[in-house]
Amino acid sequence: MAKDLRGFLNELEADEPDQVLRVKKEVDPHFEVTGVLAKLEQERKFPVVIFEKVKGSALPVVTNVHADSRRLFRAIGLKDGTLAEFIREYSTREDCPKPPVVVKAAPVQEVILTGKDVDVTRLPILTYHEKDAGRYITAGFGIMRDPDSGVRNAGIYRLMVHSPDTFGIQLSETAHGHYIWQTYERQNRATPMAVAIGHHPAFYVGCLSFTSLETDEFSVAGGIMGEPVEMVPCRTLDLEVPAHAEIVLECEILPKLRKPEAPFGEYPGTYGPQRNNPIVQVKAITMRRNALYQSSFVGHADNLLLSGIVRSTTIMKTVKMASPKVRAVHVPASGRCRFICYVSIEKIIEGEPKNAAMAAFAADPFLKYVVVVDQDVNILNDEEVLHAIATRVRADTDMFMVTHAKGSPLDPASYDPAAGSHLVTKMGIDATRKANYPEEIRVPGSENIKLEDYFEGWRST
Repeated sequence: MAKDLRGFLNELEADEPDQVLRVKKEVDPHFEVTGVLAKLEQERKFPVVIFEKVKGSALPVVTNVHADSRRLFRAIGLKDGTLAEFIREYSTREDCPKPPVVVKAAPVQEVILTGKDVDVTRLPILTYHEKDAGRYITAGFGIMRDPDSGVRNAGIYRLMVHSPDTFGIQLSETAHGHYIWQTYERQNRATPMAVAIGHHPAFYVGCLSFTSLETDEFSVAGGIMGEPVEMVPCRTLDLEVPAHAEIVLECEILPKLRKPEAPFGEYPGTYGPQRNNPIVQVKAITMRRNALYQSSFVGHADNLLLSGIVRSTTIMKTVKMASPKVRAVHVPASGRCRFICYVSIEKIIEGEPKNAAMAAFAADPFLKYVVVVDQDVNILNDEEVLHAIATRVRADTDMFMVTHAKGSPLDPASYDPAAGSHLVTKMGIDATRKANYPEEIRVPGSENIKLEDYFEGWRST
């Protein structure tokens, strides 16, 4: 049986029922759903939450699917795995893509709405934050085809409801979808785009793999899922979409037309500015019977982990070209899973850490700070990394900055955040020991001490 969202939820709920919470009372899509999620987050709880009755819609909302890394580990068969094991397994699968297969019939086309029946307000689309300009789809993959190469591309782009059949869309300058849209736009042609909502978490992390514009992300997703992604032709577009998605919107991005879109609370924890953004026209809605509407709580763990956890493999592969003795890479939550990267290396010669930092910047344009440390530093622990910076860095020689570099247009510290500037300053930090570094203190034999031999009833953690 093909992997899909409902299959994953059924398995999870049967095996770990405390990981899935169901809300049976009716809730308002305007702040109440996200209010519940925010309250859970304040108590450091991150279960999948299924809101079974949402005001104004017949469909339930499934959210927080990616808010706990253990569920992402489970999604690729590592139920009791660690982050390091996930990254190794993900990297291996990423290097073994499985091309998608096209099928004639699909669950996602059990219900087909066209013409006057197209009304996206039937979906339980949420309003997330206090100053958001409207209701947003946040977990939909925008699927396009590069008109030059014919290669499919998939990326998550926020969609703001303008009317029952139109959205505003933000296509960030760093996204492959932006390049594809610009190709059509220059020719004054509408850009065909389908939006797939709701799928297995392995599909999500697979499609978000860092790849070239010439790579079909569905092949990578197949590799991550361990099976080819089944695709079905759209009813109104020359595109294929995941057969086992929950909902698909068949759309076109209209050429030369713009309309104010945003503000919207984005992943940095700040509002993305209002822009005159392209308009998306919905031509058809297809879905499963009893479809599940999947949402991602942007600016919170559900959104941060999903895009953050998969970045390390590409960074690792790129940095290894500059520093062959790289031991580990981590993009921590303290940097919003985007802006900061820790790199652990076995340094062979001086200067190598700076090369490693520059390679990391080249691998991921969102990175602003790269800290390179010795292999004795646990890069999963912010405190150890900060200790290395405090004791092993001479700021005048061990730090370097690159101004006017390409970053995220949603970065609140860009040169002009109000205008959505993508230009930022980047800093690399060599926090490795230097040649004349003093000897560090240690207590001999402490690693062999068993505290239960000294304290009755002691339980080591």
